Amino acid sequence: MSGILLIDHNRCSLAVARAMAGRGRDVYAGIDGPCDYLNLSRFVTRSLTMADLVETPERALADLNRIFAAYPEITGLFPVDETGVRFLTDHGAGLPDHVLQYVVAAETVRRVTDKSRAAKLAADCGIPVAPRITVDNFADLKSAAADIGFPLVVRAVECNHDVYGVKVLVCHDRATFDAVCTDWPTEGHKQLMIQRYNAGGRHNLYWTADRGRLHAGVNVEVGLTTAGDASGYGTFARTIEPVPELADYATRLVEALGYHGTGSAQFLLDKQTGEITFLEINPRLGANSKLVESVLPYIDWFADLVEGTPLAHRPDPWAYKRGQRFVWLKGENQTYKKLLREKRYGQLVSRFGLSLWNSVGAVHGVFSPDDPLPALACHFNPVIRHLPKRLLPRLPQPVPEIVVAE
Repeated sequence: MSGILLIDHNRCSLAVARAMAGRGRDVYAGIDGPCDYLNLSRFVTRSLTMADLVETPERALADLNRIFAAYPEITGLFPVDETGVRFLTDHGAGLPDHVLQYVVAAETVRRVTDKSRAAKLAADCGIPVAPRITVDNFADLKSAAADIGFPLVVRAVECNHDVYGVKVLVCHDRATFDAVCTDWPTEGHKQLMIQRYNAGGRHNLYWTADRGRLHAGVNVEVGLTTAGDASGYGTFARTIEPVPELADYATRLVEALGYHGTGSAQFLLDKQTGEITFLEINPRLGANSKLVESVLPYIDWFADLVEGTPLAHRPDPWAYKRGQRFVWLKGENQTYKKLLREKRYGQLVSRFGLSLWNSVGAVHGVFSPDDPLPALACHFNPVIRHLPKRLLPRLPQPVPEIVVAE
C-alpha cells in the first residue's frame, strides 16, 4: 500500500484523510506544530514534523525531501489549504519526480490567487465585480477608502490572512475606518484590497472540472459566520438549489481558465436587490468541503483527475442532494466568547440554541461518530496543551536524517 502525505491543514483535512484511506492509501500528516485535528484521526498512519510553509519555506522544502527519503512508500503529496497549494506552485519543482502532487496547474493557481487578475478574469467573463483598489502602504489605503466610498471592506490579498484582527474589516462609515485603520495592519501584509461593500449573503460555488468542462458543481449558501455577517468564517451552511446566475458564472470561470481539478468561487448575493458581487476564486478544496463531500465524491474525483483516471460522464453537473446542512461548532465557540465578553447574554443564549438546532442531522466540521478524537481534542485543547508532553497523545514524530554513503 502506497502512502500519501497531507500538508497545510484545516478542518477539511479529516475528510481528505478519510477519502484517501478509503482509496487504500496510508495517510501521513506533515505538521509544523501541535495539531488538534489530524494527528489524532484513526485514518492517519503517522504524523511527522516539518517546518512552516510560510515562515521558513526553504526549510519546509528540505523537510519534505527528508520525509520522502525516509519513507519511500510515500508517493503522493496533498496540500489541503491554499498556503500549501501556493507553496507547491513556487517550490514543487524541488521535490522528487516520483511524488505525485495533488494540485491544479501552477498557472491556474497564479491567475486566481492574484486578486487583481482574478477580478479582471471575472469581469471579462461578464461577471459583476464591485469596484476595488489594491494598495501596499497606509497612505494609499486612506486614499483608496476615499475613492471607493462608504460602506466598504478591507481585505487581505494573501490567503488565510486576517486584517486588523478579523477575516474582513467592514467599515460602514468613515468613523469606523478611522477608528480601526490608524496604521498599516500588524499581520505582515504586503498588500491590502479595498472594495465596495455588498450587503448580500455569501455563496460558495464548489466545482470539479475536467480540462475546462464542469463535471460537477454544488451551490453552498453560508448562513452563519464567526463575525455575524458575510465577512466572517462560515459556521453554518447548507446546499441549495443552484442560483441560475451563479451556476452560469461558475461554468464561465471554469471554461475561461481551462480548469482541471477542484476549486470554488465565492459570490455575495443580496436577496433584496438581486445584486451579485464576485469575491474570489479558490484553487483548493475549501475549509467546508466536508459538506460537499457529503453529497458528492468530491475528493475522490479530484484524486482521479490527478492520477489520470477518466471521470464518468454526468448528464447534469448540478445533480446533488439539496438541503444538506453543515455546522462548525469550534467556530461557533469563537462567537460565544465574543458575545460573552460584550455581555450580550440574550444573543448568546439565542445563538447557542440555534447552534444546537442546526447540529441535528448536520454534517459537522470536525466531529464524526466513527472518528471522534480530533473533535474532542479540538474542544479541550485549552486543557490539553498544558499537559506534559509525555501525556500528549500521538504527537508528530521527528523525521530521521538520511545519511548517504560515499
